[in-house]
Amino acid sequence: MMIRGGTAFWTLFLLVAAVTVPYYTSALASASQSSYDVVIIGGGAAGLTAAKVASTFGKSTVIVEQARMGGYCTWTGCVPSKSLIAAAKAAHTIRTAPTKFGGIQTSGNDLQIDMKAIKDKIRAKIQHIHDEDDSPQAMAKLGIDTIVGKKATFVDDKTLQLSTVGKNDNDNDNDTSLLHAKMGIVIATGASPMEPSDDLIQGLSTVPFLTYEQIFDLEEVPKRLTVVGGGPIGCELAQAFGRLGATVTHVAETLLEREEPEVSETLEKVFAKEGIQRCKGKVVKVEKDGNGGHKFTYQTSDGSKTGTGDLLLIAVGRKPNTAGFGLEEIGVQLNKDDNNCIETNDKMQTSVKRIYAAGDCTAKQQYTHYAGFQGGIAARNIVLPFSDKGVKAPEQIPSATYTAPEVSSIGLRHAQAVEEYGAKNVGVAVQSMSHVDRAICESEEEAGLIKIVYLKKNLKILGATIMGPAAGEMICEIGVAM
Repeated sequence: MMIRGGTAFWTLFLLVAAVTVPYYTSALASASQSSYDVVIIGGGAAGLTAAKVASTFGKSTVIVEQARMGGYCTWTGCVPSKSLIAAAKAAHTIRTAPTKFGGIQTSGNDLQIDMKAIKDKIRAKIQHIHDEDDSPQAMAKLGIDTIVGKKATFVDDKTLQLSTVGKNDNDNDNDTSLLHAKMGIVIATGASPMEPSDDLIQGLSTVPFLTYEQIFDLEEVPKRLTVVGGGPIGCELAQAFGRLGATVTHVAETLLEREEPEVSETLEKVFAKEGIQRCKGKVVKVEKDGNGGHKFTYQTSDGSKTGTGDLLLIAVGRKPNTAGFGLEEIGVQLNKDDNNCIETNDKMQTSVKRIYAAGDCTAKQQYTHYAGFQGGIAARNIVLPFSDKGVKAPEQIPSATYTAPEVSSIGLRHAQAVEEYGAKNVGVAVQSMSHVDRAICESEEEAGLIKIVYLKKNLKILGATIMGPAAGEMICEIGVAM
Protein backbone atom coordinates (compact mmCIF):
# COMPACT_ATOMS: atom_id res chain seq x y z
CA MET A 1 0.00 0.00 0.00
CA MET A 2 1.32 3.40 -0.89
CA ILE A 3 0.84 6.40 1.33
CA ARG A 4 -1.13 9.23 -0.19
CA GLY A 5 0.74 12.18 -1.62
CA GLY A 6 0.43 11.99 -5.38
CA THR A 7 3.31 12.41 -7.77
CA ALA A 8 5.93 15.10 -7.23
CA PHE A 9 6.37 15.40 -11.00
CA TRP A 10 2.73 16.25 -11.62
CA THR A 11 2.51 18.51 -8.59
CA LEU A 12 5.36 20.59 -10.04
CA PHE A 13 3.83 20.32 -13.51
CA LEU A 14 0.49 21.70 -12.34
CA LEU A 15 2.12 24.56 -10.43
CA VAL A 16 4.13 25.62 -13.47
CA ALA A 17 1.19 25.20 -15.83
CA ALA A 18 -1.06 27.28 -13.58
CA VAL A 19 1.29 30.20 -14.07
CA THR A 20 2.16 29.73 -17.73
CA VAL A 21 -1.15 28.54 -19.20
CA PRO A 22 -4.39 30.61 -19.25
CA TYR A 23 -6.90 29.13 -16.86
CA TYR A 24 -10.26 29.41 -18.64
CA THR A 25 -12.67 28.82 -15.79
CA SER A 26 -15.30 30.88 -17.57
CA ALA A 27 -15.39 28.26 -20.34
CA LEU A 28 -16.39 25.51 -17.94
CA ALA A 29 -20.10 24.85 -17.74
CA SER A 30 -22.04 23.24 -14.90
CA ALA A 31 -22.38 19.51 -14.42
CA SER A 32 -25.73 19.65 -16.19
CA GLN A 33 -24.11 20.03 -19.59
CA SER A 34 -23.92 16.99 -21.83
CA SER A 35 -20.64 17.66 -23.63
CA TYR A 36 -17.09 18.23 -22.37
CA ASP A 37 -13.64 18.32 -23.91
CA VAL A 38 -12.40 15.55 -21.59
CA VAL A 39 -14.49 12.99 -19.72
CA ILE A 40 -12.92 10.90 -16.97
CA ILE A 41 -14.48 7.74 -15.55
CA GLY A 42 -13.37 7.31 -11.94
CA GLY A 43 -12.51 9.75 -9.14
CA GLY A 44 -9.46 8.05 -7.62
CA ALA A 45 -5.81 9.06 -7.89
CA ALA A 46 -5.56 8.54 -11.66
CA GLY A 47 -8.83 10.29 -12.43
CA LEU A 48 -8.20 13.24 -10.14
CA THR A 49 -4.76 13.94 -11.62
CA ALA A 50 -6.04 13.53 -15.18
CA ALA A 51 -8.82 16.02 -14.48
CA LYS A 52 -6.45 18.56 -12.95
CA VAL A 53 -4.06 18.37 -15.91
CA ALA A 54 -6.86 18.73 -18.49
CA SER A 55 -8.53 21.58 -16.61
CA THR A 56 -5.26 23.43 -16.10
CA PHE A 57 -4.98 23.69 -19.89
CA GLY A 58 -8.41 25.29 -20.11
CA LYS A 59 -10.30 22.21 -21.24
CA SER A 60 -13.82 21.60 -19.98
CA THR A 61 -13.51 18.53 -17.79
CA VAL A 62 -15.86 16.25 -15.88
CA ILE A 63 -15.29 13.25 -13.61
CA VAL A 64 -17.97 10.55 -13.46
CA GLU A 65 -17.71 8.60 -10.19
CA GLN A 66 -20.23 5.92 -9.27
CA ALA A 67 -19.25 5.67 -5.58
CA ARG A 68 -17.20 8.29 -3.69
CA MET A 69 -14.64 10.79 -4.89
CA GLY A 70 -11.16 9.91 -3.69
CA GLY A 71 -11.18 6.23 -4.59
CA TYR A 72 -9.23 3.41 -2.97
CA CYS A 73 -6.46 5.52 -1.47
CA THR A 74 -8.75 7.82 0.47
CA TRP A 75 -11.45 5.41 1.61
CA THR A 76 -10.11 1.86 1.90
CA GLY A 77 -6.36 1.99 1.25
CA CYS A 78 -3.59 4.44 2.03
CA VAL A 79 -5.35 6.81 4.42
CA PRO A 80 -7.14 4.33 6.71
CA SER A 81 -4.31 1.78 6.67
CA LYS A 82 -1.60 4.28 7.57
CA SER A 83 -3.83 5.75 10.28
CA LEU A 84 -4.44 2.30 11.75
CA ILE A 85 -0.73 1.46 11.53
CA ALA A 86 0.13 4.69 13.37
CA ALA A 87 -2.28 3.83 16.19
CA ALA A 88 -0.87 0.29 16.38
CA LYS A 89 2.68 1.61 16.48
CA ALA A 90 1.81 3.87 19.42
CA ALA A 91 0.28 0.94 21.31
CA HIS A 92 3.31 -1.24 20.57
CA THR A 93 5.72 1.47 21.70
CA ILE A 94 3.94 1.86 25.03
CA ARG A 95 3.70 -1.88 25.59
CA THR A 96 7.39 -2.56 24.83
CA ALA A 97 8.92 0.56 26.38
CA PRO A 98 9.90 -1.05 29.74
CA THR A 99 11.81 -3.87 28.04
CA LYS A 100 13.41 -1.81 25.29
CA PHE A 101 14.49 1.22 27.27
CA GLY A 102 14.32 0.44 30.97
CA GLY A 103 13.21 3.03 33.49
CA ILE A 104 9.89 3.55 31.74
CA GLN A 105 7.08 1.87 33.63
CA THR A 106 3.60 1.07 32.36
CA SER A 107 0.71 -0.72 34.03
CA GLY A 108 1.76 -4.10 32.68
CA ASN A 109 -0.63 -5.63 30.17
CA ASP A 110 -3.51 -3.36 31.13
CA LEU A 111 -3.16 -1.20 28.00
CA GLN A 112 -6.68 -0.27 26.93
CA ILE A 113 -7.58 -0.30 23.23
CA ASP A 114 -10.87 1.35 22.21
CA MET A 115 -11.26 0.19 18.62
CA LYS A 116 -14.42 2.21 18.05
CA ALA A 117 -12.60 5.41 19.04
CA ILE A 118 -9.72 4.49 16.72
CA LYS A 119 -12.20 3.81 13.91
CA ASP A 120 -13.94 7.14 14.50
CA LYS A 121 -10.60 8.95 14.40
CA ILE A 122 -9.68 7.21 11.15
CA ARG A 123 -13.03 8.15 9.65
CA ALA A 124 -12.51 11.79 10.64
CA LYS A 125 -9.12 11.80 8.89
CA ILE A 126 -10.63 10.26 5.77
CA GLN A 127 -13.41 12.84 5.72
CA HIS A 128 -10.95 15.70 6.18
CA ILE A 129 -8.82 14.59 3.25
CA HIS A 130 -11.87 13.94 1.09
CA ASP A 131 -13.35 17.36 1.84
CA GLU A 132 -10.08 19.24 1.29
CA ASP A 133 -8.69 17.39 -1.73
CA ASP A 134 -11.19 15.06 -3.41
CA SER A 135 -14.76 16.28 -2.94
CA PRO A 136 -16.94 17.77 -5.68
CA GLN A 137 -16.56 21.12 -3.90
CA ALA A 138 -12.76 20.86 -4.02
CA MET A 139 -12.91 19.97 -7.73
CA ALA A 140 -15.28 22.86 -8.45
CA LYS A 141 -12.67 25.31 -7.12
CA LEU A 142 -10.34 23.99 -9.83
CA GLY A 143 -12.96 24.35 -12.56
CA ILE A 144 -13.67 20.62 -12.70
CA ASP A 145 -17.22 19.29 -12.78
CA THR A 146 -18.21 16.03 -11.08
CA ILE A 147 -21.08 13.61 -11.54
CA VAL A 148 -21.30 11.32 -8.51
CA GLY A 149 -23.56 8.30 -8.11
CA LYS A 150 -23.76 7.53 -11.82
CA LYS A 151 -22.37 4.57 -13.72
CA ALA A 152 -20.88 5.20 -17.15
CA THR A 153 -21.32 2.71 -19.99
CA PHE A 154 -19.75 3.22 -23.42
CA VAL A 155 -22.07 3.79 -26.37
CA ASP A 156 -19.20 4.53 -28.74
CA ASP A 157 -15.69 6.01 -28.57
CA LYS A 158 -16.97 9.48 -27.68
CA THR A 159 -20.29 8.86 -25.95
CA LEU A 160 -21.20 7.48 -22.53
CA GLN A 161 -24.59 6.54 -21.17
CA LEU A 162 -25.02 7.50 -17.53
CA SER A 163 -27.38 5.62 -15.23
CA THR A 164 -28.05 5.86 -11.51
CA VAL A 165 -26.05 3.33 -9.49
CA GLY A 166 -28.32 0.67 -8.02
CA LYS A 167 -31.05 1.12 -10.61
CA ASN A 168 -32.01 -2.10 -12.31
CA ASP A 169 -32.52 -2.48 -16.00
CA ASN A 170 -36.24 -3.21 -15.45
CA ASP A 171 -36.91 0.13 -13.74
CA ASN A 172 -39.30 2.30 -15.72
CA ASP A 173 -38.17 5.77 -14.65
CA ASN A 174 -35.76 6.14 -17.60
CA ASP A 175 -33.06 7.57 -15.33
CA THR A 176 -30.37 7.75 -18.02
CA SER A 177 -28.58 10.45 -19.97
CA LEU A 178 -25.82 10.74 -22.56
CA LEU A 179 -22.43 12.39 -22.05
CA HIS A 180 -20.17 13.31 -24.97
CA ALA A 181 -16.39 13.81 -25.02
CA LYS A 182 -15.09 16.16 -27.70
CA MET A 183 -11.39 15.31 -27.32
CA GLY A 184 -11.09 12.07 -25.41
CA ILE A 185 -12.05 9.83 -22.51
CA VAL A 186 -9.84 8.57 -19.66
CA ILE A 187 -10.83 5.30 -18.00
CA ALA A 188 -9.65 5.36 -14.38
CA THR A 189 -11.94 2.81 -12.76
CA GLY A 190 -9.38 1.39 -10.32
CA ALA A 191 -9.37 -2.12 -8.82
CA SER A 192 -11.21 -4.15 -6.18
CA PRO A 193 -10.22 -6.85 -3.69
CA MET A 194 -9.68 -10.29 -5.16
CA GLU A 195 -12.20 -12.74 -3.73
CA PRO A 196 -11.14 -16.31 -4.57
CA SER A 197 -13.82 -18.67 -5.84
CA ASP A 198 -14.69 -21.95 -4.15
CA ASP A 199 -12.55 -23.64 -6.79
CA LEU A 200 -9.47 -22.03 -5.22
CA ILE A 201 -10.54 -21.98 -1.56
CA GLN A 202 -13.19 -24.60 -0.96
CA GLY A 203 -16.11 -23.33 1.11
CA LEU A 204 -15.12 -19.66 1.08
CA SER A 205 -18.57 -18.57 -0.09
CA THR A 206 -20.13 -20.22 2.99
CA VAL A 207 -17.93 -18.50 5.60
CA PRO A 208 -18.19 -14.79 6.51
CA PHE A 209 -14.99 -12.91 5.67
CA LEU A 210 -13.73 -9.35 5.28
CA THR A 211 -11.46 -7.66 2.77
CA TYR A 212 -9.64 -4.34 3.09
CA GLU A 213 -12.91 -2.66 2.07
CA GLN A 214 -14.61 -3.64 5.35
CA ILE A 215 -11.76 -4.19 7.84
CA PHE A 216 -11.49 -0.51 8.80
CA ASP A 217 -15.12 -0.46 9.97
CA LEU A 218 -14.45 -2.80 12.91
CA GLU A 219 -15.47 -1.39 16.29
CA GLU A 220 -13.79 -4.12 18.33
CA VAL A 221 -10.36 -5.73 18.05
CA PRO A 222 -11.02 -9.34 17.03
CA LYS A 223 -9.87 -11.91 19.57
CA ARG A 224 -8.51 -14.28 16.92
CA LEU A 225 -7.84 -12.89 13.44
CA THR A 226 -6.86 -15.10 10.51
CA VAL A 227 -5.14 -13.19 7.71
CA VAL A 228 -4.84 -14.95 4.35
CA GLY A 229 -2.28 -13.41 2.02
CA GLY A 230 1.38 -12.44 2.33
CA GLY A 231 1.43 -9.30 0.18
CA PRO A 232 1.67 -5.71 1.44
CA ILE A 233 -1.97 -5.49 2.55
CA GLY A 234 -1.89 -8.80 4.41
CA CYS A 235 1.43 -8.07 6.13
CA GLU A 236 0.54 -4.51 7.16
CA LEU A 237 -2.83 -5.47 8.62
CA ALA A 238 -1.60 -8.65 10.32
CA GLN A 239 1.05 -6.66 12.20
CA ALA A 240 -1.25 -3.73 12.97
CA PHE A 241 -4.02 -5.84 14.50
CA GLY A 242 -1.47 -7.93 16.37
CA ARG A 243 -0.09 -4.77 17.95
CA LEU A 244 -3.62 -3.68 18.86
CA GLY A 245 -4.14 -6.88 20.82
CA ALA A 246 -5.57 -9.46 18.43
CA THR A 247 -4.20 -13.00 18.36
CA VAL A 248 -3.18 -13.13 14.70
CA THR A 249 -2.66 -16.20 12.55
CA HIS A 250 -1.09 -15.27 9.23
CA VAL A 251 -1.43 -17.83 6.43
CA ALA A 252 0.85 -17.34 3.42
CA GLU A 253 3.62 -19.27 1.75
CA THR A 254 5.97 -16.26 1.79
CA LEU A 255 5.94 -12.74 3.17
CA LEU A 256 6.37 -9.98 0.57
CA GLU A 257 7.51 -12.46 -2.07
CA ARG A 258 8.18 -9.72 -4.64
CA GLU A 259 10.91 -8.27 -2.44
CA GLU A 260 14.42 -9.59 -1.83
CA PRO A 261 14.50 -12.88 0.15
CA GLU A 262 16.30 -11.15 3.04
CA VAL A 263 13.20 -9.00 3.54
CA SER A 264 10.96 -12.01 4.00
CA GLU A 265 13.46 -13.64 6.36
CA THR A 266 13.69 -10.53 8.55
CA LEU A 267 9.94 -9.98 8.60
CA GLU A 268 9.43 -13.60 9.68
CA LYS A 269 11.65 -12.93 12.71
CA VAL A 270 9.82 -9.69 13.52
CA PHE A 271 6.40 -11.33 13.29
CA ALA A 272 7.52 -14.23 15.48
CA LYS A 273 8.86 -11.83 18.10
CA GLU A 274 5.55 -9.92 18.09
CA GLY A 275 3.54 -13.10 18.60
CA ILE A 276 2.05 -13.49 15.13
CA GLN A 277 1.53 -17.17 14.39
CA ARG A 278 2.76 -18.01 10.91
CA CYS A 279 1.21 -20.84 8.89
CA LYS A 280 3.53 -21.27 5.91
CA GLY A 281 1.30 -22.69 3.25
CA LYS A 282 -1.65 -22.12 0.97
CA VAL A 283 -5.23 -22.08 2.24
CA VAL A 284 -7.30 -24.67 0.36
CA LYS A 285 -10.44 -24.90 2.47
CA VAL A 286 -12.45 -22.93 5.05
CA GLU A 287 -15.55 -23.89 6.99
CA LYS A 288 -17.61 -22.74 9.97
CA ASP A 289 -16.46 -24.23 13.25
CA GLY A 290 -19.79 -24.21 15.09
CA ASN A 291 -18.68 -21.57 17.61
CA GLY A 292 -19.25 -18.52 15.45
CA GLY A 293 -15.74 -18.72 14.03
CA HIS A 294 -14.02 -20.65 11.27
CA LYS A 295 -11.66 -23.53 10.64
CA PHE A 296 -9.15 -23.42 7.79
CA THR A 297 -7.05 -26.06 6.06
CA TYR A 298 -3.77 -25.12 4.47
CA GLN A 299 -1.34 -27.08 2.33
CA THR A 300 2.35 -27.22 3.26
CA SER A 301 5.34 -29.19 2.03
CA ASP A 302 4.60 -31.62 4.87
CA GLY A 303 0.95 -32.12 3.95
CA SER A 304 -2.32 -30.57 5.11
CA LYS A 305 -2.68 -28.74 8.43
CA THR A 306 -5.54 -26.88 10.11
CA GLY A 307 -6.14 -23.81 12.22
CA THR A 308 -9.02 -21.80 13.67
CA GLY A 309 -10.03 -18.18 14.15
CA ASP A 310 -12.91 -15.82 14.90
CA LEU A 311 -12.57 -13.34 12.04
CA LEU A 312 -11.26 -14.06 8.54
CA LEU A 313 -9.48 -11.43 6.45
CA ILE A 314 -8.85 -12.26 2.79
CA ALA A 315 -5.96 -10.24 1.36
CA VAL A 316 -4.83 -12.10 -1.75
CA GLY A 317 -4.54 -9.24 -4.21
CA ARG A 318 -6.63 -6.88 -6.30
CA LYS A 319 -8.34 -7.15 -9.68
CA PRO A 320 -8.98 -4.34 -12.20
CA ASN A 321 -12.50 -2.92 -12.42
CA THR A 322 -13.21 -3.39 -16.12
CA ALA A 323 -16.48 -5.34 -16.27
CA GLY A 324 -19.82 -3.71 -17.01
CA PHE A 325 -18.57 -0.58 -18.78
CA GLY A 326 -19.07 -1.85 -22.35
CA LEU A 327 -15.36 -1.75 -23.10
CA GLU A 328 -15.05 -4.80 -25.32
CA GLU A 329 -18.23 -3.89 -27.18
CA ILE A 330 -16.54 -0.77 -28.56
CA GLY A 331 -13.19 -2.46 -29.19
CA VAL A 332 -11.15 -1.67 -26.05
CA GLN A 333 -8.74 -4.58 -25.69
CA LEU A 334 -8.48 -6.37 -22.33
CA ASN A 335 -5.68 -8.69 -21.21
CA LYS A 336 -7.40 -12.02 -20.54
CA ASP A 337 -4.23 -13.41 -18.94
CA ASP A 338 -4.02 -10.57 -16.40
CA ASN A 339 -7.47 -10.34 -14.79
CA ASN A 340 -8.93 -8.50 -17.78
CA CYS A 341 -6.90 -5.36 -17.18
CA ILE A 342 -7.02 -2.70 -19.91
CA GLU A 343 -4.22 -2.91 -22.46
CA THR A 344 -2.48 0.42 -23.13
CA ASN A 345 0.61 1.58 -24.96
CA ASP A 346 3.24 3.75 -23.29
CA LYS A 347 1.14 6.83 -24.10
CA MET A 348 -1.66 5.34 -21.93
CA GLN A 349 -3.76 4.99 -25.09
CA THR A 350 -6.03 1.94 -25.45
CA SER A 351 -6.72 0.04 -28.66
CA VAL A 352 -9.38 2.69 -29.40
CA LYS A 353 -7.69 5.92 -30.47
CA ARG A 354 -9.74 8.44 -28.48
CA ILE A 355 -9.87 6.39 -25.30
CA TYR A 356 -7.08 6.29 -22.72
CA ALA A 357 -6.74 4.36 -19.45
CA ALA A 358 -4.73 5.00 -16.30
CA GLY A 359 -4.20 3.63 -12.82
CA ASP A 360 -5.04 0.28 -11.29
CA CYS A 361 -7.45 -0.75 -14.06
CA THR A 362 -4.37 -1.14 -16.30
CA ALA A 363 -2.71 -3.34 -13.61
CA LYS A 364 0.77 -2.16 -14.59
CA GLN A 365 1.78 -1.35 -11.02
CA GLN A 366 -0.87 -0.59 -8.45
CA TYR A 367 0.59 2.35 -6.56
CA THR A 368 -1.21 5.59 -5.82
CA HIS A 369 1.57 7.90 -7.03
CA TYR A 370 2.05 5.84 -10.19
CA ALA A 371 -1.69 5.93 -10.92
CA GLY A 372 -1.58 9.71 -10.64
CA PHE A 373 1.42 9.84 -12.97
CA GLN A 374 -0.39 7.69 -15.54
CA GLY A 375 -3.49 9.88 -15.29
CA GLY A 376 -1.39 12.96 -15.96
CA ILE A 377 0.24 11.37 -19.00
CA ALA A 378 -3.15 10.29 -20.39
CA ALA A 379 -4.71 13.75 -20.01
CA ARG A 380 -1.63 15.49 -21.39
CA ASN A 381 -1.71 13.30 -24.51
CA ILE A 382 -5.40 14.05 -25.06
CA VAL A 383 -5.23 17.84 -24.76
CA LEU A 384 -1.78 18.68 -26.17
CA PRO A 385 -0.02 17.95 -29.46
CA PHE A 386 2.99 15.63 -29.58
CA SER A 387 2.64 12.51 -27.47
CA ASP A 388 4.50 12.04 -24.21
CA LYS A 389 5.79 8.49 -23.81
CA GLY A 390 6.00 8.89 -20.10
CA VAL A 391 5.80 5.33 -18.83
CA LYS A 392 8.68 3.50 -20.48
CA ALA A 393 10.54 2.40 -17.33
CA PRO A 394 8.06 0.85 -14.88
CA GLU A 395 10.86 -1.09 -13.21
CA GLN A 396 12.22 2.17 -11.80
CA ILE A 397 9.14 3.04 -9.79
CA PRO A 398 9.77 3.29 -6.03
CA SER A 399 7.38 1.47 -3.73
CA ALA A 400 6.94 1.13 0.01
CA THR A 401 5.22 -1.27 2.39
CA TYR A 402 4.49 0.13 5.85
CA THR A 403 5.28 -2.80 8.06
CA ALA A 404 7.72 -2.24 10.93
CA PRO A 405 10.42 -2.09 9.75
CA GLU A 406 9.26 -0.37 6.57
CA VAL A 407 10.23 -1.95 3.25
CA SER A 408 10.97 0.08 0.12
CA SER A 409 12.46 -0.88 -3.20
CA ILE A 410 13.19 0.38 -6.68
CA GLY A 411 14.48 -1.17 -9.89
CA LEU A 412 15.59 -4.77 -10.30
CA ARG A 413 15.88 -7.32 -7.54
CA HIS A 414 19.13 -9.34 -7.42
CA ALA A 415 17.64 -12.40 -9.13
CA GLN A 416 16.14 -10.24 -11.89
CA ALA A 417 19.46 -8.48 -12.49
CA VAL A 418 21.31 -11.81 -12.72
CA GLU A 419 18.77 -13.11 -15.20
CA GLU A 420 19.11 -10.00 -17.38
CA TYR A 421 22.84 -9.29 -17.16
CA GLY A 422 24.43 -12.56 -15.98
CA ALA A 423 25.77 -13.45 -12.55
CA LYS A 424 29.40 -12.51 -13.32
CA ASN A 425 28.37 -8.98 -14.31
CA VAL A 426 26.22 -8.16 -11.29
CA GLY A 427 27.49 -6.97 -7.92
CA VAL A 428 25.66 -6.67 -4.61
CA ALA A 429 26.32 -4.47 -1.58
CA VAL A 430 24.47 -5.30 1.64
CA GLN A 431 24.53 -3.46 4.96
CA SER A 432 22.65 -4.75 8.01
CA MET A 433 20.81 -1.94 9.75
CA SER A 434 21.03 -3.79 13.09
CA HIS A 435 24.70 -2.80 13.33
CA VAL A 436 23.98 0.91 12.83
CA ASP A 437 24.40 2.99 15.99
CA ARG A 438 20.88 4.38 15.77
CA ALA A 439 19.36 0.90 15.72
CA ILE A 440 21.43 -0.06 18.76
CA CYS A 441 20.37 3.09 20.63
CA GLU A 442 16.71 2.39 19.83
CA SER A 443 17.00 -1.31 20.79
CA GLU A 444 15.95 -2.50 17.35
CA GLU A 445 17.37 -6.01 17.05
CA GLU A 446 15.78 -6.62 13.64
CA ALA A 447 16.23 -3.18 12.15
CA GLY A 448 16.49 -4.35 8.56
CA LEU A 449 19.03 -3.81 5.80
CA ILE A 450 20.12 -1.87 2.75
CA LYS A 451 20.81 -3.89 -0.40
CA ILE A 452 22.05 -2.32 -3.63
CA VAL A 453 22.35 -4.27 -6.89
CA TYR A 454 24.72 -2.84 -9.51
CA LEU A 455 26.71 -3.54 -12.66
CA LYS A 456 30.33 -4.28 -11.85
CA LYS A 457 31.84 -2.68 -14.94
CA ASN A 458 30.55 0.86 -14.34
CA LEU A 459 28.88 0.71 -10.89
CA LYS A 460 25.53 1.60 -12.43
CA ILE A 461 22.76 0.98 -9.88
CA LEU A 462 20.20 -1.49 -11.20
CA GLY A 463 18.03 -1.64 -8.11
CA ALA A 464 17.90 -1.31 -4.36
CA THR A 465 15.95 -2.46 -1.34
CA ILE A 466 15.80 -0.72 2.03
CA MET A 467 14.25 -2.22 5.12
CA GLY A 468 14.24 0.05 8.13
CA PRO A 469 12.74 3.21 9.67
CA ALA A 470 11.79 5.83 7.05
CA ALA A 471 12.68 3.43 4.22
CA GLY A 472 10.01 5.03 2.06
CA GLU A 473 11.84 8.36 2.24
CA MET A 474 15.35 6.90 1.95
CA ILE A 475 14.63 5.07 -1.31
CA CYS A 476 14.12 8.43 -3.06
CA GLU A 477 17.84 9.22 -2.74
CA ILE A 478 18.71 6.02 -4.55
CA GLY A 479 16.05 6.84 -7.13
CA VAL A 480 17.81 10.14 -7.82
CA ALA A 481 21.14 8.33 -8.15
CA MET A 482 19.60 5.91 -10.63
